[in-house]
Amino acid sequence: MKIIYIIGFLLFFDFGFAAGPIKGIVLDKDNLGQPIVGANIYWQNTAQGTTSDENGHFSIRKENGNKMLVVSFVGYNEKVINITEEDVSVIYLKPNIELGEVTVSKRRKGQYISRINPVQSTKITASELTKCACCNLSESFETNASVDVNYSDALTGAKQIKLLGLSGIYVQTISENMPLIRGMAAPYGLSYVPGSWMESIQVSKGTSSVVNGYEAISGQINVEYKKPNGIEKLGVNLFVDEELKTEANVTYSIAINDSLSTMLLLHAENMADEKDHNHDSFMDMPLVKQVNLMNRWYMTNKSGGSRQLAVRIIDEGRRSGQIGAFENDNSGLYGIDIKTKHYDFFAKNGILLNRVGTSIGMQLSGSYHNQDSYYGENIYKGTQYNGYFNFIYQGNFGSDAHTYKTGFSFLGDSFDESLNLNKSEHTEYVPGIYAEYSLHLNEKFNLLSGLRADYSSQYGFFVTPRIHAKWDISPLVTVRGSAGKGYRTPIPLAENSYLLASSREIIVDDDLGQEEAVNLGASIIVTLPLGGRDFTLMGDYYHTGFINQVVRNVDSDAHAVHFMDKEGSSYSNSFQAELIYELVKGLNVNAAYRINDVQQTIDGDKREVPLISKYKGMLSLSYATRLNKWQFDVTGQFNGGGRMPDPDKGNPLWKSDFSPYNVYVAQITKNLKNWSFYVGAENLGSFTMDKPIIGAENPWGDNFDGSMIWGPINRRKIYFGLRYTINTYK
Repeated sequence: MKIIYIIGFLLFFDFGFAAGPIKGIVLDKDNLGQPIVGANIYWQNTAQGTTSDENGHFSIRKENGNKMLVVSFVGYNEKVINITEEDVSVIYLKPNIELGEVTVSKRRKGQYISRINPVQSTKITASELTKCACCNLSESFETNASVDVNYSDALTGAKQIKLLGLSGIYVQTISENMPLIRGMAAPYGLSYVPGSWMESIQVSKGTSSVVNGYEAISGQINVEYKKPNGIEKLGVNLFVDEELKTEANVTYSIAINDSLSTMLLLHAENMADEKDHNHDSFMDMPLVKQVNLMNRWYMTNKSGGSRQLAVRIIDEGRRSGQIGAFENDNSGLYGIDIKTKHYDFFAKNGILLNRVGTSIGMQLSGSYHNQDSYYGENIYKGTQYNGYFNFIYQGNFGSDAHTYKTGFSFLGDSFDESLNLNKSEHTEYVPGIYAEYSLHLNEKFNLLSGLRADYSSQYGFFVTPRIHAKWDISPLVTVRGSAGKGYRTPIPLAENSYLLASSREIIVDDDLGQEEAVNLGASIIVTLPLGGRDFTLMGDYYHTGFINQVVRNVDSDAHAVHFMDKEGSSYSNSFQAELIYELVKGLNVNAAYRINDVQQTIDGDKREVPLISKYKGMLSLSYATRLNKWQFDVTGQFNGGGRMPDPDKGNPLWKSDFSPYNVYVAQITKNLKNWSFYVGAENLGSFTMDKPIIGAENPWGDNFDGSMIWGPINRRKIYFGLRYTINTYK
């Protein structure tokens, strides 16, 4: 217990190492006080400066003898502030409509491709998240070309992310750089993050920074929640669709005093009506009741850093199966009942030290997850505890051109599971140390290299090297390259509990090895001036090669799923090309095409991984009228065919492959000063799989299988909603 007290003391008490810096927020004066991301803030006639973050906030150290602070951003009039005469807590920049002969559009971008970060990274902003229903994290990538989200099965509503052609277990999903979805929460965890709670999402391809751990193999998704010290005072989002699924979201921030603020975040959803549009006797969608509550606190340190604390509670009930399975104890029908309780917290403390450019950061998080469920005759119960701590020291070698981070971390997981009469326990502790070096040469060449060493109580000692580089060949061309390793511990049953919605026998080999992979990537971004606007072309290629992988074998036996260490080569190749352009004023176009080549060795033969589309195309159009009073968004996703698992040779219940298919989503939004009203449709063409549930006519038989999912399982769905927001600039 002593170490817990020490960590708590470090996290929540301010040591006053240095005088406070100058802090503030940069806002657009003519656009409802929207924050300006990436504004330049620097002391006049010096090279000491910073940029505003995704909320417009900035913090800059005082420069001895210099009182003039310059704030600038492309397309806005520069502002010079005498800090002895003017309050710098809020800085408004006025758009400069003409820059020479180039017209500057004031419409905020929904996605930002970082031109500075050596890691290939895309930031999805709150404005992008409002282009579709975005009820939760699983529905936040419909306009993103890199991330696929598909149903895991046809009964439970579980969804999984795919990045670089690999399933979501190889994507490190974190929240504010701390663990978010892992282990037992993986099947349904995407639905635990409400869309209206999110401030932004950062999607990185390939291995990421070693500071965040060793688990990113195909990429990293980092969710930033709304913060108490942001500009939003009150946010309300109400949603209903034609199936009578309802959702209510409320965020409310309170400023206790100048240095302390808090925010309440509430999400409630209810789907209570049983629907069977395809007449297979099973519910098309599960019945879900979820209450999700978070309270987070933000305090400014005297040293110029900050302290944060958040606590969250989730209570969810999820039912599915045959129509009427839960009426009057009708035990003769097939039913699925999943009860989940999830509690988590996180705390952060940042402290600026006396030496310029040095700081200490500490992160602490923990979670409890309990699932009590049955899938037909299968009874699954499990409990998981997770704990995480990360200590980060940041410094430089005499200038901002050479910076480094070093520190130590601790990750612990404890699982207690039972499937019918079989019980299992698994505990792993992983302490580790790391160091990372960054080189910045006039923002034209950036290098990020890192190395960490960890010790797993289950697998022993292992080392994770990673390197990323970015080079601006010219003002119009940026190239990147990356190489690194990633590791993860497989927990097959916890991470794949949705497979119990099937008659397949689940076989897990003893002593499965630690998954280990090498990821190599390269990308290029070309920005060309065309018609007074930027025409952006991007291309990237990533190869992920597994040194060891736990393979989910569904080919050797059509009535079993076998988790086993790979027996031959296993890899993924992903190539993607994308263009972004404002075709005419107010009309943004985003088009992309991706090829997936994902192979693994099964029974001695190298084959395509089943249920993965060979290619994906995307075309997204977004049009906003003057002053953004109306917005029209439509996205088409064009998915290639792929391989199905091998069917039973004596009784083939499905074809050996699936055909290409298209999915369309659209939304119309009316924006007023504080109100927004929206109406939209998902899967406009109503394309669905012919038989998403194999053997639905006899769910107690050997052929019943709801896990053969490669495409949409629900017809077109129309939805309505409203948003109400009150902002404050204090």
